[in-house]
Amino acid sequence: MNSLSPKSTRHADIIVIGAGVFGTFHAYFAAQKGYKTLLIERNTFPSDASTRNFGMIVRSIVETSGEWSTYVRTSQEIYQSIQQQQDIGVQVKGSLYIASTDLERTILQEFSQAFSSVYNCTFLDAGEALHRYPFIQPSYCSGVLLFSDDLTLEPRRMLRQLIQYIVQTVPVEYIPNTTIVAVESSGSQCLARDAKGNTYTADRVFICSGAEYRTLFPEFFLRSGLTICKLQMMQTVPQPQILPHSILSGLSIGRYPAFKSCPSYPLLQGQPVDQRIRDYDIHLLFKQASDGSIIIGDSHEYRSFEDANTGEESTNASSTKQSYPTASERSPYPPGICKNSGTATTLFTQYTRSIPKPSKTESISSPASPAKVCQQARDSLDSISKTCSGNR
Repeated sequence: MNSLSPKSTRHADIIVIGAGVFGTFHAYFAAQKGYKTLLIERNTFPSDASTRNFGMIVRSIVETSGEWSTYVRTSQEIYQSIQQQQDIGVQVKGSLYIASTDLERTILQEFSQAFSSVYNCTFLDAGEALHRYPFIQPSYCSGVLLFSDDLTLEPRRMLRQLIQYIVQTVPVEYIPNTTIVAVESSGSQCLARDAKGNTYTADRVFICSGAEYRTLFPEFFLRSGLTICKLQMMQTVPQPQILPHSILSGLSIGRYPAFKSCPSYPLLQGQPVDQRIRDYDIHLLFKQASDGSIIIGDSHEYRSFEDANTGEESTNASSTKQSYPTASERSPYPPGICKNSGTATTLFTQYTRSIPKPSKTESISSPASPAKVCQQARDSLDSISKTCSGNR
């Protein structure tokens, strides 16, 4: 029998477990304050929610005032500041909301009138929108609202480049392919142990493992009242580059809180909407990636932690037996609100799953705002609290 390799013990001021957006920015801001930091990731690079998203950084997804409005604005500034020093794929592409009804158009107009200078947004009526954006389905469009300053990025590329940048510029050591299986107090310090038996000690440990709640402190998650949010998206094969902005539909106007500030917003509840769209919390948006593929989504389904193991994804075999267009037949336009489309939208709705939605929902698997992470990290670093049990 081969002898086991010797186990090691390493020390740092701070340990961050999980290198998604939440964990990586915790490590970044901790190191900026001068703390020697270990950033530990169970995969070679993150591959969960932080990389499985649209890569859209848009201010309209939160309220127009309050702390989250500040966070999202500061997040844009943080991303752009890093982009000036290291190419992490951040681009100013803008986002375009397309109204499909007179009411949605009115809401976009109201928002533009109230916030055009704050958000640098411009309303275009249907005629001007169709002239400028010929890919839009005329029967769908009653007007558009362009947010010129919104950003996009490529999630997988961004994190890889960001981690590399952080390791090179601040005192962070990245430790990939390492699964932490236990965290506990050890005197005045925290001790973390990985699956190979190696130990890591630090003054503080930040657990940023996203929706992986089964390994570390599962009892905490069970008591937290949080729920898991599962999102369904699809990605096409590469298409011609035709989408100059991120595209959001009329359903997105009803979903995102910024538009709640508009006087006509409450009337959206009276618009006729297919019940399945409400049941699966669906809205329709598109973002074209750098390789030409188009990401289309999305639906949202919610489970409590104790019920998360039931109702895992299952695919209806009859739904997958669809005829896909050949390269010569394939439309260059995304489905639904754009010309010459239909197949992908049908597939999208059929990939939803029947999972009941609890009354209280909060997603812990979505990418975090770096500005929110910054504030949380600063608050935590300036306090004596620790993620593991015990006090310093």
